[in-house]
Amino acid sequence: MSKPVTGRLQAATVATGETHRRWLLQRHPEGTPVLDDFIYVEDLVPQPPPGKMLVRALWLSLDPFQRLTWNATPRNVELTPLYGPLAGDIVGEVIVSNHPDFEVGDVVNELLGWQSHAISDGRGHYIHCPEGARKVDPTLGPISTACHVLGRTGLTVYFSIVRELRPRPGETMLISTAAGAVGSLAVQVAKILDCHVVGLTSTDEKCRWVTEVLGADAAINYKNVDNLAEAIRAAAPKGVHMFYDNVGGPIAEAAGQNLTDDARITRVGIASQYSTVRADGTPWVYPVDQPMFYVHDYYTEHAEGLAAIAEWLQQGRLKYYEDIIEGLDNAMSGWLDMMAGGNRGKRLVRVAEPTQV
Repeated sequence: MSKPVTGRLQAATVATGETHRRWLLQRHPEGTPVLDDFIYVEDLVPQPPPGKMLVRALWLSLDPFQRLTWNATPRNVELTPLYGPLAGDIVGEVIVSNHPDFEVGDVVNELLGWQSHAISDGRGHYIHCPEGARKVDPTLGPISTACHVLGRTGLTVYFSIVRELRPRPGETMLISTAAGAVGSLAVQVAKILDCHVVGLTSTDEKCRWVTEVLGADAAINYKNVDNLAEAIRAAAPKGVHMFYDNVGGPIAEAAGQNLTDDARITRVGIASQYSTVRADGTPWVYPVDQPMFYVHDYYTEHAEGLAAIAEWLQQGRLKYYEDIIEGLDNAMSGWLDMMAGGNRGKRLVRVAEPTQV
């Protein structure tokens, strides 16, 4: 017979009239998602049971990979069942704690979903967040950065380049979606490591930003060239030694025509395929013969990566750019616009202003 839980539970202290706001999956999208695939609801703020805490979301990260969690496949149902909250990385403040390791006022980063409040036991998700909830160190940068450059986005760039591509000075790195959250950091890290960098993006304005602000040696508007493979060849006459792939599809095929004999590829994302429906009517899945980079393969070394990134930031060698959507109710329209190329840098949703920090 189990022992009863003892000890005083802390009562929730939420503002008068505050509600629990969430984006839920109303139906599995077929192809490109539309707003009607989701539903935005408001209800009562939940109360944390023993061993758990209540987190108020302050920032929500919008990421292309979230599209895959909405498909009707066994793996993805683990994250987003129908009428469950959408999976999403947040930075939030602990406002009620019945957890031994977290106190009211702690700022935490965890995969807690597209919602204004979340109950957490701190253990994370065994696939997408095996390290669990981590306390955010506000001395390293604004707390929003824990959703990107000082979080999974920055760690993705660090390990995918330093460990997977292993750049040598003078080599050429080709980076797709070079103006996006991951791509914009990858351009800068590649330059820190003395690479020749060619970025691919979708507008002339973004091309100028990638070269003049981020420091790439060349940038190509892939929507404005007749032959992308030839354009890459002109920008990388010695060939592509490293391809940093964020999109897959025709862009990856054009890059493949320019690889050197000793080229290395890191497939960080295949965003162009995420809404693809296969011939049999089922959603696209990662091809088993094209393994993807997965940042959580390095979760035991995340502290090392964050230390390196923090040092580059303090030295002024690495910059980040936040593209902010105001309000959780606007999160889905912001995500759809991002997937259509509407963002520059990291797209975040400001869910709430902090009360404890």
